[in-house]
Amino acid sequence: MNRKFYQKYINYSWKKLLIIFVFLIATWIFVGCGGNKDIEKVFAEELTKATSYKVEGVMESFYDQGRKKVNEFTVFYKAPEFIKVVIKSEDKSDKQIILKNNDGVYILIPAVNKNFKIQSSWPENASYPYLLQSLAKDIANDPNLVKIEEEDSIIIETETKMHADAVPVRQKIVFDKVTGLPTEVVVFDENDNVYIRTFFTNIDLSYNISDDEFDLNNSMSAVRLEYTEPITYPNRGISYPRYVPSGFTISSEETTKNLDETEVLSIMKYTLEEEGFTIVQEYINDSTVVKYQEEVGDVIVVLGNVSIIKENSIQTIYNGIEYIVASKELELNELIKIAQGYLTEEEEK
Repeated sequence: MNRKFYQKYINYSWKKLLIIFVFLIATWIFVGCGGNKDIEKVFAEELTKATSYKVEGVMESFYDQGRKKVNEFTVFYKAPEFIKVVIKSEDKSDKQIILKNNDGVYILIPAVNKNFKIQSSWPENASYPYLLQSLAKDIANDPNLVKIEEEDSIIIETETKMHADAVPVRQKIVFDKVTGLPTEVVVFDENDNVYIRTFFTNIDLSYNISDDEFDLNNSMSAVRLEYTEPITYPNRGISYPRYVPSGFTISSEETTKNLDETEVLSIMKYTLEEEGFTIVQEYINDSTVVKYQEEVGDVIVVLGNVSIIKENSIQTIYNGIEYIVASKELELNELIKIAQGYLTEEEEK
């Protein structure tokens, strides 16, 4: 009698354990699949909970039949709206900074001690593949996003806009299944060619950041201290654009310079019937006093170079020369293409 009772008890126990085991496996599969399907929601929730974070990565900017420029970047964020983006040149010899604090939006060019204050709604006005909030916003705003599951990752395809007036283009955001965080973003141009590829090498959503990190003067002086010798540009020179829209030819050119050619200003005008564009090139030299300038426009990174875009122009500083490309007739994307030609080294022609 006891033996039958124990045997019945053992059989019941094994059945109970088997049921529990099957239930746990089913729950794990359900949660796992559900988690993969909702990885973008988990990402948005984690981002919302983060009061400050630090992101590091590499940005590849493609141009001229697949050639590319490589820049490192670091992003600091502190709720609710403090943002600092530090973009380093490939050889780490130069840094440019986009800064948003309580006083507004700034572009800092420490190499020439110049500070632009931009009347802009950056970064809400467009999308930026190095900003986590931009990725979350693009995902939330695209009702037609495409989600692809691979072995170790989830790929989400959405529309994105590189500046407020840009035609929407396609981007792929790659999420790691384990961490639930993005590892790579690929942005395509209007012809479906790779335009920017961003790799995230480190994302720390619990990184503690002091308000001093977003101080304007501290941000400028910290980078300035890294330059142990005066910065000069012995190889800089006025040059013609590498890209000119079809049919346009140069109609006038004027260059003024001082005796030692440390101060040079060039104005070139290109025309096609009633249309035209102007290129201004001016040497920008380092100074001990911060040069301050206010502009109304938007912030965009072109080939790793922080730039200011307006309705009819783009403005940027590269290798000690400030470039302005302006036109009332050409689309902004054409002006950006013209400016891009100046943002690569001469030997890369």
